[in-house]
Amino acid sequence: MKGEKVLCADCYFQTILDTVLLGVLVTDSKGYLIYINNMARSLIGFKDDINTQKVHYAEIDYASWLNFRKIIETKEPQIGIPVMSFAKPMLANRSPITKNGEVVGIISVFHELDKYENISEYLQKYKNLTKQLEAILDSSYDGIFITDSEGVGIRSNAAYERITGVDASEFIGRSMRDLEQEGQINQSATLKVLQSRKTETITQRSRTGKVVLATGNPIFNDHGEISMVLTNLRDMTDLNKLSLQLQQSQEINLEYKKRLQELQRASRSGKSKVVATSEAMKHVYQAAQCVCNTDTPVFIHGETGVGKDLIAQEIHNLSDRSSTGILVKINCGAIPETLLESELFGYTAGAFTGANGRGKPGLFEVADNGTLFLDEIDSMPLSIQSKLLRVLQDFEIRRLGNTVTKKVNVRLICAANQDMKELIQKKMFRSDLYYRLNVIPIHIPPLRERSEEIPTLLQIFMKRFNLKHSMRKTISRDCYTVLTQYNWPGNVRELANVIERLVILTPGDCITTRDLPTEIQNQFQSEKAGADLLSLKEQLKQAEAKIISEAVKKHGNARRAAMYLGVNPSTICRKLSKKDQKFAFRVAILQ
Repeated sequence: MKGEKVLCADCYFQTILDTVLLGVLVTDSKGYLIYINNMARSLIGFKDDINTQKVHYAEIDYASWLNFRKIIETKEPQIGIPVMSFAKPMLANRSPITKNGEVVGIISVFHELDKYENISEYLQKYKNLTKQLEAILDSSYDGIFITDSEGVGIRSNAAYERITGVDASEFIGRSMRDLEQEGQINQSATLKVLQSRKTETITQRSRTGKVVLATGNPIFNDHGEISMVLTNLRDMTDLNKLSLQLQQSQEINLEYKKRLQELQRASRSGKSKVVATSEAMKHVYQAAQCVCNTDTPVFIHGETGVGKDLIAQEIHNLSDRSSTGILVKINCGAIPETLLESELFGYTAGAFTGANGRGKPGLFEVADNGTLFLDEIDSMPLSIQSKLLRVLQDFEIRRLGNTVTKKVNVRLICAANQDMKELIQKKMFRSDLYYRLNVIPIHIPPLRERSEEIPTLLQIFMKRFNLKHSMRKTISRDCYTVLTQYNWPGNVRELANVIERLVILTPGDCITTRDLPTEIQNQFQSEKAGADLLSLKEQLKQAEAKIISEAVKKHGNARRAAMYLGVNPSTICRKLSKKDQKFAFRVAILQ
């Protein structure tokens, strides 16, 4: 078996490689193992004795053997090759070993992917280095530089010259102290090792401007004295450029974030935009004040257009988070399912086709130390609901395509315009997620249930849109009456849109009932016509029923409403319509 090896390693050579902190594996040109060090055996789980039996590398890792064959054919090294065939993923640097221009073997140096291993070798002696060891040193992709116990250069490999841009003749036989004083290098890892007697890592700059990461390792003799220092070098120029770009990008993002905070604070102008003149909205505003300085999730319920985003903004504005972060809003129903996950959690470079080449932070990262408002969360797909639930466990997010998690400090506010319990029954929303989010529910009533606020809202919107469009429009008394009595199925948003439309399109300075949209005029005319056809008795009966119905809804049951109105409960039930009687009975049972 030994006679068939092209490369032979004596005991001294094997001792040196067995001290390497990386896996080293050598094959001949046919692919048969001729050497494997202890670290390589441990990493790939190899236990066979190659001195007593021939082992082909294809038996260990057939996929990698195909790459070995390419090295033999092309004589080109393979750098940074992922190896996924074993228990842990690894990276390998493979290089051909040549003799007289022919490939006589292949050396593979590898280590675990999730660890930063020193490529430096711990040598015990340096005299009489064999030609085989020199071939291995020169085939290494990383730079290697060796000095004696006095810090005088005695050996380097070809990669060292390539990385530093300095010819070996300028430092072989010279002291590192002299090179440091002359400015050939700004600092020496070798001198630090000789002083501390332990491994030292520094950032070293040569006179050519090259920046490298230099790791010096002491090599001790049998008497515990440093006999040599082996320094391993890696090119850091490109890495420094990327680090600088990343730092600049982070500074720009921080500046944008500060500017956005300033704009959000300026838009508040110290005055709330929430109109809370009705009892219902006063309760809503009080709830917002109570929860503002907690981190508890808030779930805002209400129909479309009632102003859920304003309440979310108010909670953020009243909280301490308004000075440390921003409010980030996202409408879950307006973003396709395929993009919503990347918008929330971000992605790394190359995570999917069409992704930004530099990656992108998600909205959880953007809202760090601030507030994230998830509107229409009832539209969120189930696949993303499960990921959101995991985030709520410890507020750690992971970008798409990344294996590293990041801690975020985010206040979560959600909103929905559908019946969440009905969605849970239909298996369209996770119950466990809903109960995690619905810790503090806030219900915003529709505008038709707080009609006393319509006059205030009319004044606000008239002033806003007159100023926006440089107008001076007013509303006639009749038009004002119609607008305050309209049902407003689109709630506050519909009211704002109608007022802006009237301010823009009305030809005169005064908006009258003739300028109102058709649907509002039709409803007003039908109600007026219905009222004209009824006798005084019928109109009084309807008015009485309306008063009683509203009293029952307000106080919860007929008995309480009767006490409030000063009549007998049986009178209440007799005068209510069948529909309202059912409502009163249902409420009474609940009470």
